[in-house]
Amino acid sequence: MMGDGHQRLRLSMLLGLLFVLAGCAAPGPLPDPPDPEAIARETEHQRQLSLMHRHQEADRLVRIAQPLLEVALALCADQQRTSYGLRLHNLSSYPPDMRDAARALYGLDQRIRLRPPLPSSPAARAGLRQGDVVVRIQGRLVEGRSPGALARDLRDSTGPIEVVVQRDDLLVRVRLAPVRQCDWPLVLSNSSAINAYADGKQIRITRAMLRYAREDVELAVVVAHELAHNGLNHMDKQLRNLLLGALLDVLALTQGFPSPGIGATLTAQYQTLNWELEADLQALILLQRLGYPLADAVEVWRRLGTDFPAAIRHSRGLSHPGTAERYLRMKAAARALSGADRY
Repeated sequence: MMGDGHQRLRLSMLLGLLFVLAGCAAPGPLPDPPDPEAIARETEHQRQLSLMHRHQEADRLVRIAQPLLEVALALCADQQRTSYGLRLHNLSSYPPDMRDAARALYGLDQRIRLRPPLPSSPAARAGLRQGDVVVRIQGRLVEGRSPGALARDLRDSTGPIEVVVQRDDLLVRVRLAPVRQCDWPLVLSNSSAINAYADGKQIRITRAMLRYAREDVELAVVVAHELAHNGLNHMDKQLRNLLLGALLDVLALTQGFPSPGIGATLTAQYQTLNWELEADLQALILLQRLGYPLADAVEVWRRLGTDFPAAIRHSRGLSHPGTAERYLRMKAAARALSGADRY
């Protein structure tokens, strides 16, 4: 009896749903559905375009960031690493749904191949090329190793290394002397926010920021600013201030005064505006060392104010100075660094 009742209820609900759907609005004539094979081909084509675009973005970021990481060694005495400019990948470097695209674009299999060596790096100066198959490093075969494990070994190397690669039917042997750089990995975030972050261990740039910074000097300003935050220990200083404020909150509570995090809130924000300006100034110093035109570099703050008017006004209640004050301060700093006659 109970089962029959449930069946009738389900049948009634199904009939009611069909009745509602029959009365729903419908579109007019539509294009014929494509052939499934055509859909599969287009799917794979879009995956290839996506992978190519992602690599172009990553290549641009690392091209801008690498010289900054090398010129900023004085800011990262305790966080440095070796770099030979080798960028490694094989088919297993990619998620399963992107491996056909990686195979088609780069001819990948399980052998370790080179991505484009970093410009002006030891690998580039030695003539290594994208697509070279890595055979041996320091006399050891790399077959069976993963690109990630091999990259970690290279990070720990301290002296020159010998690399043997296969290029078509030739074996090419080169010797690479390392360069030192700050060990703050650059990470591309998928966020749609135009922003960048530093946490003392890495630098995170959103893809939206990467696309917003159309000119290389604009992207260099962003990277150098976040690099300066790490080098000047701003995150550690902010945490120390926050802990001092939290201690003040605890002392207030022990004396019978309610303090719902006021001390921690105030001290966490203490000096953050000035730290932003300090990072701006240090960024200009790094850019000058690399020969960037500082007059062009400071224009990024005017452009931000133009595109985002809410950022123009300066407010002591914010963690960042307004773009108008920031632009004028950095313009004066750039003039002082460059010399008024050359600005």
